[in-house]
Amino acid sequence: MSLHKETSNDIKSKIKNILADNENNLEYLLKYLESFRNMSDNPGEAEKLINISNNFKARGDYATASYLLKQSLEICQRIGDETGEGIVLNNISQIYGIQGDYATALDFLKQSLVIRRRIGDKAGEGTTLNNISSLFHAQGDYVTALDYLEQSLTIFLQIGDKAGEGITLNNISSLFRAQGDYVTALDYLKQSLTICQQIGDKAGEGTTLNNISSLFHAQGDYVTALDYLKQSLTICQQIGDKAGEGTTLNNISQIYDAQGDYVTALDYLKQSLVIRRQIGDKAGEGTILNNISQVYKAQGDYVTALDNLKQSLVIRRQIGDKAGEGTTLNNISQVYKAQGDYVTALDYLKQSITIFQQIGDKAGLCETLLNIGFIHLKINEIDEAVCAWVIVYTIASSIGNAEALKALSDLAPKLGLPPGLNGWKKLSNRINDSVSTKEL
Repeated sequence: MSLHKETSNDIKSKIKNILADNENNLEYLLKYLESFRNMSDNPGEAEKLINISNNFKARGDYATASYLLKQSLEICQRIGDETGEGIVLNNISQIYGIQGDYATALDFLKQSLVIRRRIGDKAGEGTTLNNISSLFHAQGDYVTALDYLEQSLTIFLQIGDKAGEGITLNNISSLFRAQGDYVTALDYLKQSLTICQQIGDKAGEGTTLNNISSLFHAQGDYVTALDYLKQSLTICQQIGDKAGEGTTLNNISQIYDAQGDYVTALDYLKQSLVIRRQIGDKAGEGTILNNISQVYKAQGDYVTALDNLKQSLVIRRQIGDKAGEGTTLNNISQVYKAQGDYVTALDYLKQSITIFQQIGDKAGLCETLLNIGFIHLKINEIDEAVCAWVIVYTIASSIGNAEALKALSDLAPKLGLPPGLNGWKKLSNRINDSVSTKEL
């Protein structure tokens, strides 16, 4: 049945099936449905569906957002609107990417890329290449991610798209940051900041200031980091960017947390949580609850920490955020570890491993396997710990995960291995040689 032939009640019925018993989301959607009574197949109606889907995406209601986008896609395909089709395919991919289904997300992006190249949509092609890069970045494949970003940057430079150039420079910086190259990362961010200021992109400027602060934070320069965050917060408040304000408040809290000022950190997190709930940002709410839990954990209040983590876990599962679920399970495990309950801690870590394996999140695997190794070390299961860490070395060295490799380097002398990563390399080669011999 074509969408334009359906009645408003037909669509309401479909949405009810998607939302099941979530009445709050249902009421939110029904406000928009009256405008669908006389819907016809035209680009304007497809665009309207995209805009409505963005509201649900922002609220973490990915099922409804996906449903509306697929209706928009049907319209674009029926009327032969390939420009709109490329946009919608991109947006659908983001829904799957947020939930950690990187394979499906990549499939939609590749479809979008084919269309955009066929119709000569260079700006759209650059955007799609950027989005493809983000999927590889999320999985820890920094080499492939950088290749797509460089293709994207070339296009934006060719067509003079300064906004696209600024975004891409920002994204390139994040790859270098992930690999521990803060100097190069900062250089790209400063280029991006200059562009944002030149073209008057205040939202982009706020985001870039946030990202610059994270580099100084990572290097322990909390004064400089806080200065950049305060500049970002001012911009977000001036332009009414509530989502950006919530993110910045969260990041400010992390500065105080790192310095042991838990009271101030918690205050900023609570401000951020209020905003997330006000704007209906479920994904952001889950993140903030996670961070609040870490403040209580640091103070030894494991009961409150666990309560916040369980609230976060419920949200992650409700909205289908697999990557967030894996992270939360990891954090829950650390609460049990801190209390000496290693059996329960290992159980949560194994659940986390399963998720990261399913979605192909190599960075998440590294972090979880590191934690598994530490628990085995605690209970004197040295062989099991080393095995877990050798796997971390293999994964981290293949994707350039600087944080994981540094952790292994710090561990080496404690285990009687040569300094740095040479010992891990030898162990990895020995295991690989042993496996190859058995296969022969």
